[in-house]
Amino acid sequence: LDQNSIAWHVAERAHEEGATFTLTNAPIAMRMGAINELAEKTGSEIIPADATSVEELENLFSKSQDILGGKIDFVLHSIGMSPNIRK
Repeated sequence: LDQNSIAWHVAERAHEEGATFTLTNAPIAMRMGAINELAEKTGSEIIPADATSVEELENLFSKSQDILGGKIDFVLHSIGMSPNIRK
């Protein structure tokens, strides 16, 4: 996740409009991007999760509900252009 990501720009705009949200990325990919910068800018918490792991996605959803007060209005899935870190 970096400034070239669609998700980055959606997060910035959502924050400008008053949204609160959590951010996530695969733990190994978090070292490659600038997710901490975005989290600081938007006041968001980061929850590491690998999109190929059902257990990690369930944890992501549960922790997000705890952080956001139980209600989640939408989920933005934006990993289509992410580097393949499994090669």
